[in-house]
Amino acid sequence: MPFQPDIPYASENLITTLFNNIMVDDDIDLNATYPYQANTACNQEELEECYRITWQLLARRSRLQEFRRILIKIALRRKALFEEQEFYKEIRAQFKHMRFGCSNFDRRHIYPWQLHFITCQMGFLQDAFRNGQRFKTFRKALLLWGVLHPLLFRQTLKRLAAFKPATPENFKNFQKNELKKIIDVLNFDQKVTGHQFHSLRKIISRRTAYVDTLRVIRPNKELDALSIFLATINGLMGDMHDELILSHITGDSNYNKEQFSLPDIINVRLKALIEAEQLSENL
Repeated sequence: MPFQPDIPYASENLITTLFNNIMVDDDIDLNATYPYQANTACNQEELEECYRITWQLLARRSRLQEFRRILIKIALRRKALFEEQEFYKEIRAQFKHMRFGCSNFDRRHIYPWQLHFITCQMGFLQDAFRNGQRFKTFRKALLLWGVLHPLLFRQTLKRLAAFKPATPENFKNFQKNELKKIIDVLNFDQKVTGHQFHSLRKIISRRTAYVDTLRVIRPNKELDALSIFLATINGLMGDMHDELILSHITGDSNYNKEQFSLPDIINVRLKALIEAEQLSENL
């Protein structure tokens, strides 16, 4: 039987729990440690259920009409008010989580170009209004308003419904390959550019998104603790990436060329993650 993203229909409680999880996926707790008892291995049914509730979150909670109205306001004003930024953050988080869902749970580990385009433009617009780039804010807000036309959005959801589930073995190998990229940087103390740093951060973000989805369908305190640990790394890397973007915009550094070593506050936590994963049976 082919995969159906809308059947079974997840309860509102499950959807709300997932939404709440992803809204704290970069909260920082410097006291958080890796819980060695956490089991992140999953079976075929769990992989498919993780994707299903991710799809349903986007389909049911995107509030497209309201979001497009806010985009017009941002475009005309060429800046975003505080409450608009908060709403924007919520909608963007759902699109980002859907993209993580495709990367994690589809056996091809890719996402439709439409989803990628929308999510990237959301990031560009956020950078623009955060950093006072008024013309770019105007241009990107109008672009997003256009590409989020209801007809185009339905086509995107249809593409996302054409899901090819990963097998547990396929998913395990994907995660191994992801963490190997971090291991290579740590083992050789490689310096990275802003772009390379962002690629490393996305690996952590995908891992965080997976755990935050898994703990919805398999709630337990160990996965909750792991989520806090991963969110801390994600948040620290996110804050640093924001600084790199601002430095590039102001001309103080070159995001794509200048290299730097990972700061200790991030380095030590990435090493703890790798060591824990290598000791566990999960990888």
